[in-house]
Amino acid sequence: MPQWLHDRLTFSNVVSVIALFVALGGTSYGLATGWIGSSDVRDNSLRSRDIRNRTINHRDVKPNTLGGSVIKESTLAKVPRARNADRLGGVSADRLRVRCPSDTVPVSDVCIERAPRAALPYGSAAGVCKGVDTPRTPGRRLPTHSELMTALGDPGIALAQGGELTAEVYPSTSSPGQVDVLAIVTPAGGVAVTPDTFAGRKSFRCVTDPLN
Repeated sequence: MPQWLHDRLTFSNVVSVIALFVALGGTSYGLATGWIGSSDVRDNSLRSRDIRNRTINHRDVKPNTLGGSVIKESTLAKVPRARNADRLGGVSADRLRVRCPSDTVPVSDVCIERAPRAALPYGSAAGVCKGVDTPRTPGRRLPTHSELMTALGDPGIALAQGGELTAEVYPSTSSPGQVDVLAIVTPAGGVAVTPDTFAGRKSFRCVTDPLN
């Protein structure tokens, strides 16, 4: 070692030089490889343009730090473990769709039976409708005047001979405590009032709500 250099070396000088190289080492490496720009050294920031494409992997991201605000959710596929994502309680969406039973047709927001049933008095007819498919379903009911009229507008549904009962009743004018029932008696919609007796029996159809 030259004598002049030996005379100028002190412990503090050596330590200072080593510290300087350590401090500049990481930045120098980044600048040399092109991964970190000079602007990053100045403001301690790392921008997208400073990172080589496809060089960051999942190990470089802190867990649970990326949220919906920085992820485009529409690009995400279905979660592999979500085997029932298209089901509710194991039932497919198609089975949850409401529909009319096979022996009925949709009328407005209800389902009305295609064929009329044998003639009965009003009270008995209402009881028959209520017991259809119970307890699996809530049962059925007699149609309102509007529902039956709408159904009769379907080319596939014809009014039973002698007319059909509706669910609309009025206090009887001839038998106190009894009811008279509104019935449609002509295909054109003509109506009549019939007593809730065996003599006043008429055909009827039951109505139900769409079910899945």
